[in-house]
Amino acid sequence: MTDTSSTATPAPTPAEIEAAARILMRAWAPGHLLPGNHPKANDDGDDYDDQDPDEYCGCAGTDDDGESLGCNCAPGCVCDECSYHAYAQYKRCWVTGCGKTPAFRVVRFRLVDQHVQESTKRGAVCPHAEGEEHWCTGDTVYVDAGPGVQEFAHQPACSIAHAVQLREGMKRHQPEGAQYRIETWTYSPHDRELPAPLPALRRETRSARDSTTWAIGKHAVGLRDTYWLASARQHLAVAVWNARLDLERPGADDDVWDDQPSTPPQEEPSEPDEPE
Repeated sequence: MTDTSSTATPAPTPAEIEAAARILMRAWAPGHLLPGNHPKANDDGDDYDDQDPDEYCGCAGTDDDGESLGCNCAPGCVCDECSYHAYAQYKRCWVTGCGKTPAFRVVRFRLVDQHVQESTKRGAVCPHAEGEEHWCTGDTVYVDAGPGVQEFAHQPACSIAHAVQLREGMKRHQPEGAQYRIETWTYSPHDRELPAPLPALRRETRSARDSTTWAIGKHAVGLRDTYWLASARQHLAVAVWNARLDLERPGADDDVWDDQPSTPPQEEPSEPDEPE
């Protein structure tokens, strides 16, 4: 008697995985260009690869001698280089002379008054006594909902001892009324610090989750919004396409865009209108 219990379906080959992901991309993300159709030039004939994203703000790059230009922007710049440095400063403990990997953070916050509101068209009635100060109008009723936490800033620390040290320093230099808490915390790597395709996976899965949350909220109040279903499908399809790739290998920069598509080029349809 032949034993068939150990018979297993062979694992799909990389080519089969790519073909399945490509079909999903075309079905669920019709407005997303398939790999191999990535445009190399704009309408003026300029090559996108030759354009420096920080060309007009003076950030990054090197001079003729190969020296780093650093950042020449004014305070408040949100270019890629400035945004990264603002983010990456939290990957080290802020105690002077330390710089170790953080495991805690000190959060500065305040308790602020919160209010809930309801339209008078739904039968809401102002509950305040005559002469009492309130924000209610003829259209909307506002009711005090109690204090809520509003966070302002945080400082990373590698240990409880350093967290306490940072907290005491914050107390000496911050306005009265601020409160502080110490909590466990781990720095989440910036996209620049992750190998491909992890940045794309993180971005697309977050977007799909946001679309799903929005759709659930619409359903809860009896509304149906097909735009967000289409949006979730697109983000999930792009996530699946990236998930089939191995982690970035040396010398494999942008190789997915250089391959010719195994299917005919597709026309890019118009995107659905966003809800008002």
